Amino acid sequence: MRNYAPQLQKAYELATSVFNEQILDEEKRLACEYDTEKSNQAIILFNQETNEILRLPYFMRFKIEYAKAIRRKIWKEIYPRVLGYKYFLFVTFDASTTKYYSQKDAHEKIQKQWNSLLTRIRKKYKWVSVIKTVEWQDNGLGCHLHVLFCGLRFIPKKWIKKTWDKLEASGWAIQFEKIRKFENPKRAVGYILKYIAKSLRKDDYIPLSLIVNWALHLRSFSVSCRFSPLKNNSNKISSSDWVFLGIMPLDLALSYSDSEILSYFQYG
Repeated sequence: MRNYAPQLQKAYELATSVFNEQILDEEKRLACEYDTEKSNQAIILFNQETNEILRLPYFMRFKIEYAKAIRRKIWKEIYPRVLGYKYFLFVTFDASTTKYYSQKDAHEKIQKQWNSLLTRIRKKYKWVSVIKTVEWQDNGLGCHLHVLFCGLRFIPKKWIKKTWDKLEASGWAIQFEKIRKFENPKRAVGYILKYIAKSLRKDDYIPLSLIVNWALHLRSFSVSCRFSPLKNNSNKISSSDWVFLGIMPLDLALSYSDSEILSYFQYG
């Protein structure tokens, strides 16, 4: 954690501490401070072979560009793989706030039960793939797990409850959206994307789910491995050709010449 920004280090400490309302307020403050600081920063790389300077605006999850990148990834990389399925079932799993002492504790216990349930599902329905996102409740501790099952049109609620009841025994903990059975893959993906978007930046508003995921270093969504994009070993920016000079204000990076940037970092 020592290489992370101080705001993120502090937010992680809070997310692992015994939870109270003040923690949530402080996480929000730290997120806004981090957003303000990083929104005007650029990463500077220098190519020793060509003497070229590369100016990269600081890319982080609080930026609108990040939200656009997530949507692009879903439609361009994941959606084409979803087309191989005919049936889709959307289910919401609730997790109460009474069993956890911290946000990290909540995440770990909920994830453990989800992993157990997913293992049972994969044994019974070997062909099924999932897209999952976590929506943090307004109290900052409870969660909703929104899951799109690809390849299923029905799954017995009692069968699922055998696993989920170990975490949350409420009869409302598993919500089958009766009208949310899809046979159109585009509608199915669009529906889960609506919930993924709750943890993405929109205009000037930073959603709570985005803040807690940031504090705990969690992804906005997860998918079955068969939906993961194929790895491409090619890299337009070879790490052997470029030297990291540092981070500087974006407005200066855009206005400074290459020689001025080298002087700024006292390089060469």
